[in-house]
Amino acid sequence: FPAGIPQKPQIFGHEQPIDEEKVARLICRSSGSKPAAQLRWRKGNRELKDSGTEVVEDPNGKTFTVTSRVEFRVTKEDNEVEVTCTVDHESLQNSERSTTQKLQVHCTWGGLFGGDGGSADPTEGICPQEFLWEKEGSDAPLQLSSESVLIFPLLNKSDSGTYVCTATSSMGSVVAKYNLDVSGE
Repeated sequence: FPAGIPQKPQIFGHEQPIDEEKVARLICRSSGSKPAAQLRWRKGNRELKDSGTEVVEDPNGKTFTVTSRVEFRVTKEDNEVEVTCTVDHESLQNSERSTTQKLQVHCTWGGLFGGDGGSADPTEGICPQEFLWEKEGSDAPLQLSSESVLIFPLLNKSDSGTYVCTATSSMGSVVAKYNLDVSGE
């Protein structure tokens, strides 16, 4: 019985969308290797440093299960990025066994107006790249940027009105309206 050949690795922890700016914790596991295999991680085309590996003897007492963990903070740019776990082992020679999973990042822009009556629902997995702010009745757009926030340095009564935010992503756009009522002293 030559060296135990490691099984195709499995990645766990990606099953639920991860909120942006939270820490993703992924686990990669491969059993059946002898000697114990090495696991490597990549996110997109960059190497990821693991945060720890553990080696446990398989029930047969001959081979090993290797588990590697990786942690990193996700941003909305990580949505749909591929994370790959690769097994390195002498028995594989030049063929590598790897598993790839796509990250799903859940953007937290859903409460576009702090949840107070804005009509924008959190749209699963859609991370807007662009926000266009307009005021109803005004010709020129107020702001077009990657920031979802519209800032008023000084609020005047003349700022009262209905504001429209169009959030655009690769999947389409979502429009939310907000009524601003500035009541003076």
